[in-house]
Amino acid sequence: MAAKVKAVVFDVGGVLIPQPQKAIAAYGEQLGLPQNFLPQVFLHGAPNNSFCKLERGEYTLTEFFQHFNKEAELQAKKQNLTLPQGFSASDLFQNIGMQNQGDDITKYPIQFEFLHAATKLRENGILTCILTNNWVNDQQNTAEKFSRGMFYLKLYFNEVIESAREGIRKPETEIYKLTCKRLGVVPTEVVFLDDIGLNLKSASQLGIRCIKVTNTDTAIKELESAVQMKLTAPKDKTAFPPASHPDSVTHSYINVTPDVKLHFIEAGEGPAIILLHGFPDFWYGWRNQIPALVQAGYRVIVPDQRGFGESSCPPRIQDYGQKYLCDDVLKILDVLCIPQATVVGHDWGGSLAWNLALIYPDRFKAVCGINTPFYPINPKRNPMVSMMKNPGAFDYQLYFQEPGVAEKEFELDVERSLTLILKGLEKSDDDTFKKKKSGFWSTSNVRARGGMLVGAPSVAVRSPYLTDYDMRYYVKNFKRTGFRGPLNWYRNYELNWSWMKRFAGRKIIIPALMVTASHDLVLKPEYSVGMEKRIPLLSRLHIERCSHWTMQEQPYKLNCGLIKWLDEVHGKLPFVTSKI
Repeated sequence: MAAKVKAVVFDVGGVLIPQPQKAIAAYGEQLGLPQNFLPQVFLHGAPNNSFCKLERGEYTLTEFFQHFNKEAELQAKKQNLTLPQGFSASDLFQNIGMQNQGDDITKYPIQFEFLHAATKLRENGILTCILTNNWVNDQQNTAEKFSRGMFYLKLYFNEVIESAREGIRKPETEIYKLTCKRLGVVPTEVVFLDDIGLNLKSASQLGIRCIKVTNTDTAIKELESAVQMKLTAPKDKTAFPPASHPDSVTHSYINVTPDVKLHFIEAGEGPAIILLHGFPDFWYGWRNQIPALVQAGYRVIVPDQRGFGESSCPPRIQDYGQKYLCDDVLKILDVLCIPQATVVGHDWGGSLAWNLALIYPDRFKAVCGINTPFYPINPKRNPMVSMMKNPGAFDYQLYFQEPGVAEKEFELDVERSLTLILKGLEKSDDDTFKKKKSGFWSTSNVRARGGMLVGAPSVAVRSPYLTDYDMRYYVKNFKRTGFRGPLNWYRNYELNWSWMKRFAGRKIIIPALMVTASHDLVLKPEYSVGMEKRIPLLSRLHIERCSHWTMQEQPYKLNCGLIKWLDEVHGKLPFVTSKI
Protein backbone atom coordinates (compact mmCIF):
# COMPACT_ATOMS: atom_id res chain seq x y z
CA MET A 1 0.00 0.00 0.00
CA ALA A 2 1.32 3.44 -0.96
CA ALA A 3 2.23 5.77 1.91
CA LYS A 4 -0.25 8.51 2.72
CA VAL A 5 0.65 11.80 1.04
CA LYS A 6 1.71 14.37 3.62
CA ALA A 7 3.37 16.96 1.38
CA VAL A 8 3.16 18.22 -2.20
CA VAL A 9 6.13 20.00 -3.77
CA PHE A 10 5.78 22.38 -6.74
CA ASP A 11 8.41 23.58 -9.19
CA VAL A 12 8.14 27.23 -10.28
CA GLY A 13 9.29 27.56 -13.91
CA GLY A 14 7.16 25.20 -16.00
CA VAL A 15 4.61 24.59 -13.24
CA LEU A 16 3.64 27.74 -11.30
CA ILE A 17 4.72 29.98 -14.19
CA PRO A 18 5.21 29.16 -17.90
CA GLN A 19 8.36 27.34 -18.97
CA PRO A 20 11.37 29.69 -19.20
CA GLN A 21 12.53 27.62 -22.17
CA LYS A 22 9.78 29.26 -24.23
CA ALA A 23 11.12 32.72 -23.46
CA ILE A 24 14.65 31.56 -24.30
CA ALA A 25 13.47 30.14 -27.63
CA ALA A 26 11.58 33.36 -28.41
CA TYR A 27 14.71 35.44 -27.77
CA GLY A 28 16.83 33.20 -30.03
CA GLU A 29 14.23 33.35 -32.77
CA GLN A 30 14.08 37.14 -32.47
CA LEU A 31 17.84 37.33 -33.14
CA GLY A 32 17.77 34.73 -35.93
CA LEU A 33 19.86 32.15 -34.03
CA PRO A 34 19.55 28.43 -34.78
CA GLN A 35 16.79 26.80 -32.74
CA ASN A 36 19.15 24.63 -30.68
CA PHE A 37 21.87 27.21 -30.09
CA LEU A 38 20.79 28.77 -26.78
CA PRO A 39 19.71 25.44 -25.20
CA GLN A 40 23.18 24.10 -25.99
CA VAL A 41 24.82 27.07 -24.26
CA PHE A 42 22.73 26.48 -21.15
CA LEU A 43 23.53 22.75 -21.08
CA HIS A 44 27.17 22.67 -22.19
CA GLY A 45 29.56 22.10 -19.30
CA ALA A 46 26.82 21.30 -16.75
CA PRO A 47 26.91 20.98 -13.79
CA ASN A 48 29.89 23.36 -13.68
CA ASN A 49 28.94 25.94 -16.26
CA SER A 50 27.94 29.49 -15.43
CA PHE A 51 24.21 28.77 -15.40
CA CYS A 52 24.54 25.94 -12.89
CA LYS A 53 26.77 28.14 -10.75
CA LEU A 54 24.14 30.87 -10.96
CA GLU A 55 21.46 28.48 -9.72
CA ARG A 56 23.71 27.31 -6.88
CA GLY A 57 24.27 30.91 -5.82
CA GLU A 58 27.98 30.91 -6.71
CA TYR A 59 27.36 33.80 -9.10
CA THR A 60 24.90 36.64 -8.71
CA LEU A 61 22.86 37.51 -11.77
CA THR A 62 25.12 40.37 -12.89
CA GLU A 63 28.23 38.23 -12.35
CA PHE A 64 26.63 35.46 -14.39
CA PHE A 65 25.98 37.67 -17.41
CA GLN A 66 29.64 38.18 -18.27
CA HIS A 67 30.43 34.46 -17.94
CA PHE A 68 27.41 33.40 -19.98
CA ASN A 69 28.29 35.87 -22.75
CA LYS A 70 31.76 34.28 -23.04
CA GLU A 71 30.27 30.76 -23.12
CA ALA A 72 27.86 31.85 -25.85
CA GLU A 73 30.78 33.23 -27.90
CA LEU A 74 32.68 29.94 -27.54
CA GLN A 75 29.64 27.93 -28.56
CA ALA A 76 29.13 30.19 -31.58
CA LYS A 77 32.73 29.62 -32.70
CA LYS A 78 32.23 25.85 -32.46
CA GLN A 79 29.23 26.14 -34.76
CA ASN A 80 30.90 28.68 -37.08
CA LEU A 81 28.34 31.31 -36.12
CA THR A 82 28.66 35.02 -35.51
CA LEU A 83 26.58 36.21 -32.59
CA PRO A 84 24.21 39.03 -33.54
CA GLN A 85 25.39 42.44 -32.41
CA GLY A 86 22.39 42.82 -30.12
CA PHE A 87 22.97 39.57 -28.21
CA SER A 88 23.43 39.83 -24.43
CA ALA A 89 22.66 37.61 -21.47
CA SER A 90 21.03 40.58 -19.75
CA ASP A 91 18.53 41.04 -22.58
CA LEU A 92 17.90 37.30 -22.66
CA PHE A 93 16.99 37.23 -18.98
CA GLN A 94 14.54 40.06 -19.45
CA ASN A 95 12.45 37.40 -21.21
CA ILE A 96 12.72 34.77 -18.48
CA GLY A 97 10.46 34.27 -15.50
CA MET A 98 9.18 37.32 -13.69
CA GLN A 99 11.54 39.98 -14.99
CA ASN A 100 9.66 41.07 -18.09
CA GLN A 101 6.41 42.02 -16.43
CA GLY A 102 6.97 45.70 -15.76
CA ASP A 103 6.16 47.40 -12.48
CA ASP A 104 2.67 45.95 -12.09
CA ILE A 105 2.91 42.94 -9.78
CA THR A 106 -0.57 41.82 -10.81
CA LYS A 107 0.72 40.95 -14.28
CA TYR A 108 2.92 37.99 -13.33
CA PRO A 109 1.80 34.98 -15.41
CA ILE A 110 1.01 32.63 -12.54
CA GLN A 111 -0.75 29.33 -13.26
CA PHE A 112 -3.86 29.89 -11.18
CA GLU A 113 -4.94 26.24 -11.12
CA PHE A 114 -1.84 25.18 -9.16
CA LEU A 115 -2.24 28.01 -6.64
CA HIS A 116 -5.82 26.94 -6.07
CA ALA A 117 -4.64 23.35 -5.59
CA ALA A 118 -1.95 24.44 -3.12
CA THR A 119 -4.52 26.39 -1.09
CA LYS A 120 -6.92 23.43 -0.96
CA LEU A 121 -4.12 21.08 0.06
CA ARG A 122 -3.12 23.33 2.97
CA GLU A 123 -6.73 23.72 4.07
CA ASN A 124 -6.91 19.93 4.31
CA GLY A 125 -3.73 19.49 6.32
CA ILE A 126 -1.29 18.60 3.53
CA LEU A 127 1.99 20.52 3.55
CA THR A 128 2.92 22.46 0.43
CA CYS A 129 6.34 23.55 -0.77
CA ILE A 130 8.03 25.43 -3.59
CA LEU A 131 11.23 23.79 -4.82
CA THR A 132 12.90 25.95 -7.44
CA ASN A 133 16.20 26.42 -9.19
CA ASN A 134 16.60 30.18 -9.05
CA TRP A 135 19.25 32.86 -8.62
CA VAL A 136 20.31 35.85 -6.56
CA ASN A 137 19.04 38.91 -8.41
CA ASP A 138 21.31 41.88 -7.74
CA GLN A 139 20.06 44.04 -10.61
CA GLN A 140 18.68 47.28 -9.23
CA ASN A 141 16.12 47.66 -12.00
CA THR A 142 14.57 44.20 -11.58
CA ALA A 143 15.43 42.95 -8.07
CA GLU A 144 12.40 44.47 -6.35
CA LYS A 145 9.94 43.07 -8.92
CA PHE A 146 11.60 39.67 -8.72
CA SER A 147 11.44 39.72 -4.92
CA ARG A 148 7.79 40.77 -4.89
CA GLY A 149 6.86 37.97 -7.26
CA MET A 150 8.48 35.35 -5.04
CA PHE A 151 6.99 36.90 -1.91
CA TYR A 152 3.42 36.72 -3.18
CA LEU A 153 3.97 33.12 -4.28
CA LYS A 154 5.23 32.25 -0.81
CA LEU A 155 1.90 33.24 0.72
CA TYR A 156 0.43 30.01 -0.66
CA PHE A 157 3.04 27.58 0.64
CA ASN A 158 4.31 26.19 3.94
CA GLU A 159 7.92 26.05 2.80
CA VAL A 160 10.10 27.47 0.02
CA ILE A 161 13.39 25.86 -1.05
CA GLU A 162 15.51 28.02 -3.38
CA SER A 163 18.61 26.51 -4.96
CA ALA A 164 20.62 29.74 -4.83
CA ARG A 165 20.03 29.98 -1.07
CA GLU A 166 21.02 26.38 -0.37
CA GLY A 167 24.02 25.93 -2.69
CA ILE A 168 22.46 22.86 -4.32
CA ARG A 169 20.12 22.55 -7.28
CA LYS A 170 17.85 20.12 -9.01
CA PRO A 171 18.51 17.39 -10.07
CA GLU A 172 21.08 16.93 -7.25
CA THR A 173 19.78 14.34 -4.80
CA GLU A 174 20.68 16.40 -1.76
CA ILE A 175 18.11 19.10 -2.53
CA TYR A 176 15.28 16.55 -2.38
CA LYS A 177 16.60 15.18 0.89
CA LEU A 178 16.75 18.73 2.26
CA THR A 179 13.16 19.38 1.14
CA CYS A 180 11.89 16.28 2.95
CA LYS A 181 13.82 17.23 6.08
CA ARG A 182 12.38 20.76 6.11
CA LEU A 183 8.87 19.40 5.70
CA GLY A 184 9.38 16.69 8.32
CA VAL A 185 8.37 13.86 5.97
CA VAL A 186 9.96 10.86 4.28
CA PRO A 187 10.26 10.70 0.47
CA THR A 188 7.45 8.17 0.07
CA GLU A 189 5.04 10.68 1.64
CA VAL A 190 5.80 13.34 -0.98
CA VAL A 191 4.35 14.19 -4.40
CA PHE A 192 6.56 16.33 -6.66
CA LEU A 193 5.42 18.28 -9.72
CA ASP A 194 8.03 19.39 -12.27
CA ASP A 195 8.24 19.79 -16.02
CA ILE A 196 11.78 18.44 -16.48
CA GLY A 197 12.28 14.69 -16.69
CA LEU A 198 15.81 14.73 -15.28
CA ASN A 199 14.62 16.47 -12.11
CA LEU A 200 11.79 13.98 -11.71
CA LYS A 201 14.05 10.98 -12.31
CA SER A 202 16.39 12.02 -9.51
CA ALA A 203 13.48 12.59 -7.10
CA SER A 204 11.83 9.31 -8.08
CA GLN A 205 14.95 7.35 -7.21
CA LEU A 206 14.47 8.48 -3.60
CA GLY A 207 10.92 7.15 -3.55
CA ILE A 208 9.15 10.47 -4.21
CA ARG A 209 6.00 10.16 -6.30
CA CYS A 210 6.47 12.34 -9.38
CA ILE A 211 4.09 14.06 -11.78
CA LYS A 212 5.50 15.46 -15.01
CA VAL A 213 3.68 18.66 -15.91
CA THR A 214 3.05 18.94 -19.64
CA ASN A 215 -0.59 19.93 -19.36
CA THR A 216 -2.10 21.72 -16.39
CA ASP A 217 -5.46 19.92 -16.35
CA THR A 218 -3.84 16.50 -16.67
CA ALA A 219 -1.36 17.25 -13.90
CA ILE A 220 -4.14 18.43 -11.57
CA LYS A 221 -6.09 15.20 -12.20
CA GLU A 222 -2.97 13.13 -11.40
CA LEU A 223 -2.47 15.15 -8.23
CA GLU A 224 -6.12 14.62 -7.23
CA SER A 225 -5.63 10.89 -7.67
CA ALA A 226 -2.46 10.93 -5.55
CA VAL A 227 -3.98 12.85 -2.64
CA GLN A 228 -7.55 11.52 -3.01
CA MET A 229 -8.94 15.05 -2.93
CA LYS A 230 -10.87 17.33 -5.27
CA LEU A 231 -8.64 20.20 -6.39
CA THR A 232 -10.40 21.48 -9.50
CA ALA A 233 -10.49 25.26 -9.61
CA PRO A 234 -13.60 27.45 -10.01
CA LYS A 235 -14.31 28.73 -13.50
CA ASP A 236 -13.66 32.41 -12.78
CA LYS A 237 -10.00 31.67 -12.00
CA THR A 238 -9.45 33.52 -8.76
CA ALA A 239 -7.31 32.13 -5.95
CA PHE A 240 -6.57 33.65 -2.58
CA PRO A 241 -3.79 32.65 -0.19
CA PRO A 242 -4.66 30.41 2.77
CA ALA A 243 -5.96 32.05 5.92
CA SER A 244 -3.59 33.74 8.37
CA HIS A 245 -2.39 31.63 11.28
CA PRO A 246 -1.75 33.18 14.72
CA ASP A 247 1.86 31.98 14.63
CA SER A 248 2.58 33.54 11.23
CA VAL A 249 1.40 37.12 11.80
CA THR A 250 2.89 40.10 13.62
CA HIS A 251 1.29 40.79 17.00
CA SER A 252 1.60 44.35 18.30
CA TYR A 253 0.35 46.18 21.38
CA ILE A 254 -0.28 49.84 22.20
CA ASN A 255 -1.68 51.68 25.20
CA VAL A 256 -4.60 53.87 24.11
CA THR A 257 -5.07 55.08 27.70
CA PRO A 258 -2.99 54.37 30.81
CA ASP A 259 -5.40 51.56 31.67
CA VAL A 260 -6.34 50.17 28.25
CA LYS A 261 -3.97 48.22 26.03
CA LEU A 262 -4.98 47.11 22.55
CA HIS A 263 -3.62 44.16 20.63
CA PHE A 264 -3.59 44.22 16.86
CA ILE A 265 -2.29 42.37 13.81
CA GLU A 266 -0.48 44.23 11.05
CA ALA A 267 0.63 42.96 7.64
CA GLY A 268 1.46 44.16 4.15
CA GLU A 269 2.24 47.52 2.60
CA GLY A 270 0.27 50.04 0.60
CA PRO A 271 -2.93 51.98 1.41
CA ALA A 272 -4.03 51.27 4.98
CA ILE A 273 -7.10 49.14 5.63
CA ILE A 274 -8.33 48.70 9.21
CA LEU A 275 -10.65 45.74 9.87
CA LEU A 276 -13.03 45.90 12.84
CA HIS A 277 -14.70 42.76 14.21
CA GLY A 278 -17.98 42.36 16.07
CA PHE A 279 -19.49 40.03 18.70
CA PRO A 280 -18.43 37.41 19.65
CA ASP A 281 -15.26 37.69 17.64
CA PHE A 282 -11.73 39.08 17.64
CA TRP A 283 -8.99 39.64 15.02
CA TYR A 284 -9.10 35.98 13.97
CA GLY A 285 -12.50 36.47 12.35
CA TRP A 286 -10.63 38.27 9.54
CA ARG A 287 -8.07 35.49 8.98
CA ASN A 288 -9.33 34.83 5.43
CA GLN A 289 -9.16 38.50 4.44
CA ILE A 290 -5.72 39.46 5.80
CA PRO A 291 -3.51 37.57 3.28
CA ALA A 292 -5.88 38.33 0.40
CA LEU A 293 -5.67 42.07 1.09
CA VAL A 294 -1.90 41.90 1.54
CA GLN A 295 -1.58 40.12 -1.79
CA ALA A 296 -3.77 42.79 -3.39
CA GLY A 297 -1.31 45.47 -2.26
CA TYR A 298 -2.77 46.83 0.97
CA ARG A 299 -1.49 47.42 4.49
CA VAL A 300 -3.85 45.63 6.86
CA ILE A 301 -4.39 46.50 10.54
CA VAL A 302 -6.72 44.26 12.56
CA PRO A 303 -7.26 45.11 16.23
CA ASP A 304 -8.77 43.07 19.01
CA GLN A 305 -11.23 45.72 20.12
CA ARG A 306 -11.48 46.47 23.82
CA GLY A 307 -13.04 43.59 25.71
CA PHE A 308 -11.91 40.99 23.16
CA GLY A 309 -8.91 38.78 22.48
CA GLU A 310 -5.64 40.03 23.93
CA SER A 311 -6.84 43.60 24.43
CA SER A 312 -7.80 45.04 27.81
CA CYS A 313 -11.24 44.45 29.29
CA PRO A 314 -12.01 47.55 31.38
CA PRO A 315 -14.66 46.88 34.04
CA ARG A 316 -17.07 49.80 33.61
CA ILE A 317 -19.97 49.57 31.15
CA GLN A 318 -19.45 53.14 29.95
CA ASP A 319 -15.88 52.28 28.93
CA TYR A 320 -17.41 50.56 25.91
CA GLY A 321 -19.25 53.59 24.57
CA GLN A 322 -18.81 54.45 20.90
CA LYS A 323 -16.82 57.59 21.70
CA TYR A 324 -14.11 55.56 23.43
CA LEU A 325 -14.19 52.88 20.74
CA CYS A 326 -13.75 55.52 18.03
CA ASP A 327 -10.85 56.98 20.00
CA ASP A 328 -9.23 53.53 20.11
CA VAL A 329 -9.18 53.28 16.32
CA LEU A 330 -7.89 56.84 15.89
CA LYS A 331 -5.16 56.18 18.45
CA ILE A 332 -3.97 53.13 16.52
CA LEU A 333 -3.75 55.21 13.33
CA ASP A 334 -1.90 57.97 15.19
CA VAL A 335 0.66 55.60 16.72
CA LEU A 336 1.26 53.97 13.35
CA CYS A 337 1.58 57.42 11.72
CA ILE A 338 -1.29 56.75 9.31
CA PRO A 339 -3.08 60.01 8.43
CA GLN A 340 -5.91 58.31 6.54
CA ALA A 341 -7.20 54.73 6.21
CA THR A 342 -10.14 52.80 4.83
CA VAL A 343 -12.24 51.25 7.59
CA VAL A 344 -14.11 47.96 7.16
CA GLY A 345 -16.35 46.60 9.90
CA HIS A 346 -18.59 43.62 10.61
CA ASP A 347 -21.44 43.42 13.14
CA TRP A 348 -20.56 45.87 15.97
CA GLY A 349 -17.41 46.66 14.01
CA GLY A 350 -19.66 47.74 11.15
CA SER A 351 -21.57 50.11 13.40
CA LEU A 352 -18.29 51.58 14.61
CA ALA A 353 -17.02 51.89 11.02
CA TRP A 354 -20.08 53.91 9.96
CA ASN A 355 -19.70 56.19 13.00
CA LEU A 356 -16.02 56.79 12.26
CA ALA A 357 -16.84 57.69 8.66
CA LEU A 358 -19.64 60.00 9.80
CA ILE A 359 -17.72 61.86 12.51
CA TYR A 360 -14.15 61.74 11.19
CA PRO A 361 -14.38 61.89 7.38
CA ASP A 362 -10.93 63.51 7.22
CA ARG A 363 -9.28 60.40 8.70
CA PHE A 364 -10.93 57.83 6.44
CA LYS A 365 -10.70 57.48 2.69
CA ALA A 366 -13.62 55.04 2.47
CA VAL A 367 -15.86 52.86 4.64
CA CYS A 368 -17.39 49.40 4.33
CA GLY A 369 -20.07 47.81 6.50
CA ILE A 370 -20.41 44.04 6.34
CA ASN A 371 -23.91 42.88 7.30
CA THR A 372 -24.38 45.97 9.49
CA PRO A 373 -26.33 48.77 7.77
CA PHE A 374 -25.97 52.44 8.62
CA TYR A 375 -28.74 53.50 11.03
CA PRO A 376 -29.16 57.30 11.07
CA ILE A 377 -29.54 58.89 14.50
CA ASN A 378 -33.00 60.15 15.44
CA PRO A 379 -32.36 62.83 18.07
CA LYS A 380 -35.99 62.67 19.24
CA ARG A 381 -36.19 58.92 19.78
CA ASN A 382 -34.35 57.06 22.53
CA PRO A 383 -33.25 53.76 20.90
CA MET A 384 -33.79 51.75 24.09
CA VAL A 385 -37.37 52.99 24.40
CA SER A 386 -38.00 52.05 20.77
CA MET A 387 -36.46 48.63 21.21
CA MET A 388 -38.52 47.94 24.32
CA LYS A 389 -41.73 48.75 22.44
CA ASN A 390 -40.96 46.53 19.47
CA PRO A 391 -37.82 44.41 19.92
CA GLY A 392 -38.48 41.94 17.10
CA ALA A 393 -35.29 40.16 16.10
CA PHE A 394 -33.36 42.36 18.55
CA ASP A 395 -34.97 40.82 21.64
CA TYR A 396 -31.69 39.11 22.42
CA GLN A 397 -30.09 42.54 22.94
CA LEU A 398 -32.63 43.31 25.67
CA TYR A 399 -31.69 39.99 27.27
CA PHE A 400 -28.07 41.20 27.25
CA GLN A 401 -28.86 44.38 29.22
CA GLU A 402 -28.77 42.98 32.78
CA PRO A 403 -25.07 42.59 33.73
CA GLY A 404 -24.10 39.07 34.66
CA VAL A 405 -27.10 37.21 33.20
CA ALA A 406 -25.87 36.44 29.68
CA GLU A 407 -22.31 36.16 30.99
CA LYS A 408 -23.35 33.32 33.27
CA GLU A 409 -25.14 31.49 30.47
CA PHE A 410 -22.30 31.79 27.95
CA GLU A 411 -19.45 31.09 30.37
CA LEU A 412 -21.03 27.91 31.73
CA ASP A 413 -19.65 26.07 28.70
CA VAL A 414 -17.64 28.42 26.48
CA GLU A 415 -17.05 25.93 23.71
CA ARG A 416 -20.73 24.97 23.41
CA SER A 417 -21.79 28.63 23.54
CA LEU A 418 -19.41 29.69 20.78
CA THR A 419 -20.24 26.66 18.66
CA LEU A 420 -23.93 27.56 18.79
CA ILE A 421 -23.54 31.33 18.34
CA LEU A 422 -21.09 31.03 15.45
CA LYS A 423 -23.43 28.72 13.59
CA GLY A 424 -23.58 29.57 9.91
CA LEU A 425 -25.75 28.52 7.02
CA GLU A 426 -25.59 24.77 6.62
CA LYS A 427 -25.44 22.99 3.28
CA SER A 428 -29.15 22.21 3.55
CA ASP A 429 -31.53 24.06 1.27
CA ASP A 430 -33.11 27.42 2.01
CA ASP A 431 -36.44 25.95 3.15
CA THR A 432 -34.72 23.89 5.82
CA PHE A 433 -32.87 26.97 7.03
CA LYS A 434 -36.05 29.04 7.20
CA LYS A 435 -37.65 26.45 9.46
CA LYS A 436 -34.83 27.00 11.93
CA LYS A 437 -35.92 30.60 12.48
CA SER A 438 -38.31 29.39 15.16
CA GLY A 439 -37.31 27.96 18.54
CA PHE A 440 -33.63 28.25 19.46
CA TRP A 441 -32.70 29.76 16.11
CA SER A 442 -34.93 32.78 16.67
CA THR A 443 -33.49 35.90 18.32
CA SER A 444 -36.95 37.42 18.82
CA ASN A 445 -38.05 35.33 21.83
CA VAL A 446 -34.85 35.04 23.87
CA ARG A 447 -36.26 36.59 27.06
CA ALA A 448 -39.40 34.44 26.88
CA ARG A 449 -37.26 31.32 26.52
CA GLY A 450 -35.13 32.37 29.48
CA GLY A 451 -31.83 32.53 27.63
CA MET A 452 -30.07 32.83 24.29
CA LEU A 453 -29.13 29.17 24.16
CA VAL A 454 -32.22 27.68 25.82
CA GLY A 455 -33.67 24.98 23.59
CA ALA A 456 -30.40 24.41 21.76
CA PRO A 457 -29.01 20.89 21.30
CA SER A 458 -27.06 19.68 24.30
CA VAL A 459 -24.25 18.55 21.99
CA ALA A 460 -23.37 21.37 19.61
CA VAL A 461 -21.87 20.67 16.19
CA ARG A 462 -19.54 23.35 14.85
CA SER A 463 -20.14 24.97 11.50
CA PRO A 464 -18.18 23.55 8.54
CA TYR A 465 -16.38 26.85 8.00
CA LEU A 466 -14.65 26.37 11.37
CA THR A 467 -11.85 23.82 11.76
CA ASP A 468 -11.02 22.10 15.03
CA TYR A 469 -8.10 24.50 15.40
CA ASP A 470 -10.31 27.51 14.73
CA MET A 471 -12.73 26.51 17.45
CA ARG A 472 -9.95 25.79 19.96
CA TYR A 473 -8.47 29.22 19.28
CA TYR A 474 -11.85 30.92 19.74
CA VAL A 475 -12.45 29.05 22.99
CA LYS A 476 -8.97 29.86 24.29
CA ASN A 477 -9.50 33.59 23.71
CA PHE A 478 -12.99 33.79 25.22
CA LYS A 479 -11.99 31.75 28.24
CA ARG A 480 -9.30 34.35 28.83
CA THR A 481 -11.56 37.41 28.45
CA GLY A 482 -14.93 36.06 29.45
CA PHE A 483 -18.04 37.73 28.01
CA ARG A 484 -18.44 40.74 30.30
CA GLY A 485 -16.47 43.18 28.13
CA PRO A 486 -17.97 42.03 24.81
CA LEU A 487 -21.53 42.21 26.20
CA ASN A 488 -20.92 45.70 27.57
CA TRP A 489 -20.94 46.94 23.97
CA TYR A 490 -24.72 46.29 24.02
CA ARG A 491 -25.26 48.19 27.26
CA ASN A 492 -24.45 51.67 25.95
CA TYR A 493 -27.33 52.45 23.62
CA GLU A 494 -28.51 55.47 25.57
CA LEU A 495 -24.98 56.76 26.19
CA ASN A 496 -24.14 56.38 22.49
CA TRP A 497 -27.38 58.10 21.50
CA SER A 498 -26.62 61.05 23.75
CA TRP A 499 -23.19 61.43 22.16
CA MET A 500 -24.35 60.89 18.57
CA LYS A 501 -27.41 63.19 18.64
CA ARG A 502 -25.39 66.21 17.60
CA PHE A 503 -24.47 64.43 14.35
CA ALA A 504 -28.09 63.81 13.35
CA GLY A 505 -28.76 64.76 9.75
CA ARG A 506 -25.10 64.57 8.73
CA LYS A 507 -24.28 62.51 5.64
CA ILE A 508 -21.41 60.12 5.09
CA ILE A 509 -19.58 61.82 2.24
CA ILE A 510 -16.74 59.36 1.57
CA PRO A 511 -17.00 56.33 -0.75
CA ALA A 512 -18.81 53.44 0.94
CA LEU A 513 -19.65 49.79 0.40
CA MET A 514 -22.59 47.95 1.98
CA VAL A 515 -22.26 44.17 2.02
CA THR A 516 -25.49 42.26 2.66
CA ALA A 517 -25.92 38.53 3.28
CA SER A 518 -29.02 36.66 2.11
CA HIS A 519 -29.58 34.61 5.28
CA ASP A 520 -28.61 36.95 8.09
CA LEU A 521 -31.60 36.59 10.43
CA VAL A 522 -30.86 39.72 12.46
CA LEU A 523 -29.09 42.18 10.16
CA LYS A 524 -31.34 41.55 7.21
CA PRO A 525 -30.53 42.93 3.74
CA GLU A 526 -33.81 44.87 3.66
CA TYR A 527 -32.64 46.93 6.65
CA SER A 528 -30.12 48.61 4.35
CA VAL A 529 -32.76 49.95 1.95
CA GLY A 530 -32.54 53.72 1.56
CA MET A 531 -28.94 54.10 2.74
CA GLU A 532 -28.15 55.96 -0.48
CA LYS A 533 -30.10 58.96 0.85
CA ARG A 534 -27.51 59.43 3.60
CA ILE A 535 -24.51 58.00 1.75
CA PRO A 536 -24.34 59.45 -1.78
CA LEU A 537 -21.24 57.43 -2.82
CA LEU A 538 -22.62 54.06 -1.74
CA SER A 539 -21.80 50.85 -3.61
CA ARG A 540 -23.36 47.48 -2.83
CA LEU A 541 -22.33 43.84 -2.69
CA HIS A 542 -24.92 41.16 -1.98
CA ILE A 543 -23.81 37.64 -1.08
CA GLU A 544 -26.19 34.71 -1.48
CA ARG A 545 -26.12 31.51 0.59
CA CYS A 546 -24.59 33.32 3.53
CA SER A 547 -25.79 34.10 7.05
CA HIS A 548 -24.18 36.40 9.61
CA TRP A 549 -20.55 35.23 9.58
CA THR A 550 -19.79 36.51 6.10
CA MET A 551 -15.98 36.76 6.37
CA GLN A 552 -15.76 33.09 7.30
CA GLU A 553 -18.75 31.57 5.51
CA GLN A 554 -18.13 33.15 2.10
CA PRO A 555 -14.55 34.45 2.17
CA TYR A 556 -14.05 33.93 -1.56
CA LYS A 557 -17.04 36.03 -2.61
CA LEU A 558 -16.36 38.69 0.01
CA ASN A 559 -12.66 38.97 -0.88
CA CYS A 560 -13.41 39.34 -4.59
CA GLY A 561 -16.01 42.04 -4.05
CA LEU A 562 -14.12 43.88 -1.33
CA ILE A 563 -10.84 44.01 -3.28
CA LYS A 564 -12.61 45.10 -6.46
CA TRP A 565 -14.22 47.99 -4.55
CA LEU A 566 -10.97 48.91 -2.76
CA ASP A 567 -9.09 48.99 -6.04
CA GLU A 568 -11.70 51.32 -7.51
CA VAL A 569 -11.56 53.60 -4.46
CA HIS A 570 -7.77 53.74 -4.55
CA GLY A 571 -7.54 54.12 -8.31
CA LYS A 572 -5.68 50.85 -8.78
CA LEU A 573 -5.81 48.59 -11.79
CA PRO A 574 -8.32 45.73 -11.54
CA PHE A 575 -6.92 43.03 -9.27
CA VAL A 576 -6.63 39.58 -10.81
CA THR A 577 -5.25 36.96 -8.45
CA SER A 578 -4.59 34.48 -11.22
CA LYS A 579 -1.82 36.86 -12.31
CA ILE A 580 -0.09 37.79 -9.10
